[in-house]
Amino acid sequence: MDPYQELTLYQRSAALMAAAKLGLFAALAKGPATPQEVAASVSAPADSLSRLLSALAALDYVSRDGERFALNNFSQAFVRDGAGGMVRLAWKEHLFYTAWSRLAEAVSSGNALFPSYADRLTNDFESVKKFLLALNDLAQLAAPGVIGTHALQGSGTILDLGGGGGGYAAALASALPGAKMTIADLEAVLPIAKEYLAGKGIGDRVEFVPADFLSDGCGLVGRTFDCVFLSHILHDFDVPTASAIVSRAARLVRRGGKLVILDVLVPEEGYSNPVEALFDLMMLVEVPRGRTHRVADVLQWIDAADLASPKMHKLYFGILIEATAPAR
Repeated sequence: MDPYQELTLYQRSAALMAAAKLGLFAALAKGPATPQEVAASVSAPADSLSRLLSALAALDYVSRDGERFALNNFSQAFVRDGAGGMVRLAWKEHLFYTAWSRLAEAVSSGNALFPSYADRLTNDFESVKKFLLALNDLAQLAAPGVIGTHALQGSGTILDLGGGGGGYAAALASALPGAKMTIADLEAVLPIAKEYLAGKGIGDRVEFVPADFLSDGCGLVGRTFDCVFLSHILHDFDVPTASAIVSRAARLVRRGGKLVILDVLVPEEGYSNPVEALFDLMMLVEVPRGRTHRVADVLQWIDAADLASPKMHKLYFGILIEATAPAR
């Protein structure tokens, strides 16, 4: 490993994000083009575009034939959404990119560099919507692994608690057509999920319920479900809050039903995946009180909620834990 190469890796990310933000990949989606031809549809001079395109070609992010540049298998991902698509994810990473240059400040202060989710929802709703739709693209990519654990199979009713933009709910509703799917989230968030699932043609198969997992009963008092799915929620909160969320979610599980938690968690032996270790730093930078939690702590919260027989599944990105409520 070359220390200097590691120090300059940010330049690669910057080149990709600049190309995506400028619309360079979208311009090349029309076919091979010279920098002058790209400049006709991109707000930048041909000379600076030529320099960016040359760098992208040298990095194998686009292909080059003389003075003409074209998308290759790598950059095709930057002109599509959905599983493996990078259009919305490039926007998401660009949103947080400059904050990472202030990582030392976040570490020394212990404070995140962004406002809370609640503040962003109130003051920058469009940004939150784009963020949740980007997370939907990641959910599409990860959902086959979740479904492959069979943790949710056989559940007649599934609650996606804090279901956000509906990415996992859409995948689960498609893969498990016999299950009745419910998305529960803040009232302001539900229209995003409704629009997304309607676009998938399955909006009429999913129930949308206003809820808040930070309040007792979550707004679902009197209701229970065969399976409560808690996906990528806990890392946004500190230990006391995360443990309370697990407790509230457990009370929504019917007798003999399951609580299924999916999150980036710290195993006892520590991280083996550097991407997951960096995720913990991402929480420090981006989310007030956010952190990844230890598997041992989550298992303790599950036990305290009177759930039993936890099973763990290591997925590509994160750990899925399923636990069962007593039958009596």
